[in-house]
Amino acid sequence: DITSKIPPVSSASYIVYTDGSKYYAKNGDTGIIEYSDADASNLLQNVIDALYNKYGGGTVFIKRGVYVLTKSINITYDAPIVIVGEAPFKQTMADERGITYLKYVGPAGTSTSPVSVINADSGQFLGQQYVLLKDLIIGLVGKAYPYTRAVNLNRVNKFWVERVSVLADGLYNPSTESYGFYTNAQGDNGGVMIDTFSANFYTAYKLFLDHFVGIRMQALYSTFGFWLHYAGSEIVLINPHAFSCSSKSFFINLSFGGSATLIEPYSEGNPTYDYDISGSNQYVVIINPRASRSPPAVNFYSVDFNKIVIVGGIIKLRNSGIATIPAGSTRVTVSHDLASTPTKFQITPLGQPPGKLWVENITSTSFDIVTDTAPTADLKVSWYAEV
Repeated sequence: DITSKIPPVSSASYIVYTDGSKYYAKNGDTGIIEYSDADASNLLQNVIDALYNKYGGGTVFIKRGVYVLTKSINITYDAPIVIVGEAPFKQTMADERGITYLKYVGPAGTSTSPVSVINADSGQFLGQQYVLLKDLIIGLVGKAYPYTRAVNLNRVNKFWVERVSVLADGLYNPSTESYGFYTNAQGDNGGVMIDTFSANFYTAYKLFLDHFVGIRMQALYSTFGFWLHYAGSEIVLINPHAFSCSSKSFFINLSFGGSATLIEPYSEGNPTYDYDISGSNQYVVIINPRASRSPPAVNFYSVDFNKIVIVGGIIKLRNSGIATIPAGSTRVTVSHDLASTPTKFQITPLGQPPGKLWVENITSTSFDIVTDTAPTADLKVSWYAEV
């Protein structure tokens, strides 16, 4: 339980604020200003280092204002570290007033050395590393930022992220590899995200960890919205929303045999695929999936449909109905409305057939029911199809 490991915000070890030209950190107990700097990156790093070295962990409370960062902020200690903003949460950088805004203007990453704004990846799993981020806007502004892991939570033992926005300011080319929220290793690690927002990245959320719950997460203007990648245990997303993600809104690829549960996911826009599910080892449950277009674009690749359950919504894995072969004809084309090309059929004539019946011309949208002898009267046929 991550919440039992994190100090309450009311007992902030340091309170950080700015007068518009300089940044300050005062001790939360004594009220004495212990750090000041013209560079917010230096000040915040000094405060985080002090949390570990002096207190073995603690809370940084950042008052509303703009904090210009010229380098990464590292939270890589084997201790609980909390960073909380003051201002009411907003999901935009249009108005910098009244928000706690970490404004990154530092160097971009490279293919061999990606850059993070908030970096919690120590390079190894640390048993007491707990990270909480809350009520923050993190912006990458002024230029394109390829090879970025804006909030890097890779290998963090436990994390909690609530009401945090990560935005690339609309200047980023999503075809170049970059991530809003990033995890990429499993080791009995886990996390929670609530009311988060990620926009203008190659992948808004890359989730590769053992245990995860996400509630009301939003992904916008990215190549991939949600990439559930190689998890070993379970991932649960409740009311996730992907908007205008060009390639895939939801990409589920849990090749390590994990499980994913999506509850009322929504894909908005016209991606190549609204839902893409790949890999035969995973268990996937999707409850009431939605999309702004009907039918949605769905792709299943090398999956075991015995391990996939879809309840309600617009994605159908099985369907049935009644088709009519007209008198004097030998076939009828049936639109099956399934999410993929069906592989299993059952057809039953509702009357005496004049000859044999079979299915052919099977596609992702339809199939034909065929008889070798044309009936003299309309012949109704009950059909069942399953992907």
